[in-house]
Amino acid sequence: MRRVEGDMRYIAFIALSFFAATGFAVENPLSIELVSEVTSIQPGKPFYVGLHLEHPRGYHTYWKYTGIVGIPTAMEWKLPKGWKADPIEWPEPERVFMFQIKAQGFHGEKLLPMCITPPKNLLPGKIVKLEGKARWMCCGRDCNPGFKELSIELPVSDREAPHDGRRAKMFEESRASVAKQSSDWNVEVTHKNGEVVMRIKPVTPAAKAHFSSVKSVTFFTEDGLIDPNKPELLTKGEGEFVLTQTISEYFRKPLPKQVVGILQTPEGWLTEGKPKSIRIAVSLQH
Repeated sequence: MRRVEGDMRYIAFIALSFFAATGFAVENPLSIELVSEVTSIQPGKPFYVGLHLEHPRGYHTYWKYTGIVGIPTAMEWKLPKGWKADPIEWPEPERVFMFQIKAQGFHGEKLLPMCITPPKNLLPGKIVKLEGKARWMCCGRDCNPGFKELSIELPVSDREAPHDGRRAKMFEESRASVAKQSSDWNVEVTHKNGEVVMRIKPVTPAAKAHFSSVKSVTFFTEDGLIDPNKPELLTKGEGEFVLTQTISEYFRKPLPKQVVGILQTPEGWLTEGKPKSIRIAVSLQH
């Protein structure tokens, strides 16, 4: 049964590839569109566009690393010559369930921002069409691989590009939720007998003052080292948390030199409940 569960992501990938290759359309519960933070663009000046996702109640899509099931949302650009698209800046993930299997993804309304850099030789007054193909997996009561050709047209201007008032707050909140490394907490990670043990300690006065308010901690793996479907054990000692997790049986050996991912707590890592997520990239000690 465990091997079947582990192979479900591969099966989902094959299904998604089949639908994309054949052009066979299926009804998909996810609403997805390409939106822009600005209403016009300037030659050579980077700006943001994003995949705007709206999940029906009870459905989810997947984060950049999904867990042992699912397919991450992706955008395959077909940009004009001289344009550059950066990867998705992934907002903090959520715990989702594909049937009874714990995974890493998103619910509700979500924006996945991407920075676009136009060439410097654009002519003001022109209209530029940006297009590409989005791919995703939307799961709830059932699982639905999807793909869609998306595009957006924007005028070129030699003046500063104004923000789209309807979208500006959404872009700002999405970028703000991208997890960053923190100097307020120190994390040490060791490996033994198929488990990874994280010791999480407050180091600044602000973090130490907030330590007692933190009740739960979840780790989201960025490379699949940890199996999110396995139980996590969190203990709280004198001035530290100890989070014990299981190494995924599907992770390719050898083990990495670093553990990378997101530590998340609903109580937030500092006062006022912010940030809820911090990114770690720390040495794995044996």
